[in-house]
Amino acid sequence: MPKIKLWIFLIFVNLSFAQQSDFSHIDFSKADNIAKTVKSKRLYELHKLTYSLTKNLNTDIEKFRAIYIWICNNIANDFGLYSLNEKKRKRFLKDSVKLKKWNSKFKKKLFKKLLKKKRTICTGYAYLLKEMSAIVGIKSKMINGIGRTSSVDLSGLAMPNHTWNAVKLNDKWYLCDPTWATGISFPEEGTFKFMYNEGYFLTEPKLFFLNHFPLEKKYTLLDEKTTSFKGFTEAPLLYGDAYTVLKRHIFPEKMHHNLNKNDTFSFKYQLIKKTIPNKVKLVIDSGTLERTIQPKVDIQNEYLTVQHTFKTKGFFDVHLYIEKKLIATYTFNIEN
Repeated sequence: MPKIKLWIFLIFVNLSFAQQSDFSHIDFSKADNIAKTVKSKRLYELHKLTYSLTKNLNTDIEKFRAIYIWICNNIANDFGLYSLNEKKRKRFLKDSVKLKKWNSKFKKKLFKKLLKKKRTICTGYAYLLKEMSAIVGIKSKMINGIGRTSSVDLSGLAMPNHTWNAVKLNDKWYLCDPTWATGISFPEEGTFKFMYNEGYFLTEPKLFFLNHFPLEKKYTLLDEKTTSFKGFTEAPLLYGDAYTVLKRHIFPEKMHHNLNKNDTFSFKYQLIKKTIPNKVKLVIDSGTLERTIQPKVDIQNEYLTVQHTFKTKGFFDVHLYIEKKLIATYTFNIEN
């Protein structure tokens, strides 16, 4: 193989297969315990805080883990701040001068609240993780892009709506999202509940891509042929609990499907841990009627295959549940 082709091949391998399983031999309990015991009312002494978290840890991955877990257990998501920013950005979308002025004003507001109140939005989470990592010599980047949730209208987005991180460990890049890992906002009540989601830590790139489209496509850590924005918008809709249950979402690759009546459709996943067949359910919603069914389930080691035969004509939302957790949504148009 010519040298230049070999070099490109090695870069591709280096980017594509980075994931948490690379560190399955590492016991994170020490780093996690440190992160849960170190306290800081404010963030004015960031170097001191970072040193307290990492001084008794030997490897970069453990140091990064302690920083990440500390952020996810101590920085609250401020949905009000997020809503204010979204409102202003939409208002000034066609006025670049006012938009630039607002962005400058908001940046000051954002970091003041982060440092003083330990409340922020995705930009603050990603910035804090990057800066604390840099203090201990770990390279992390803030990645801007599109974050996909059930409430996001992808067709109406005019600019990026989310920020997360890529981190370089042992000369390989990995992906994580401290914002979505931290907990859940309840906008109607104006509250936030810490509820750590391990699935957003060094996530398998193909799974991560289903909810994250970076502006710099190289930070999908995937082959660019598989990462078009069209492909992203057509992908199945995954929920937060999917990242606590799945290692990989294998099939289907798209959210919407056209089938004929009596056709059988298969879904396939790689699980983090084995489950039992009766813990897998499909909820089929026609818009007027919702029913829960026990599909045909096959589990071989970590791999789960689910099959269902559509016997009724119509348009259906199909929701997958595993162990009472909502995992994914797909749509089916069933014709005669």
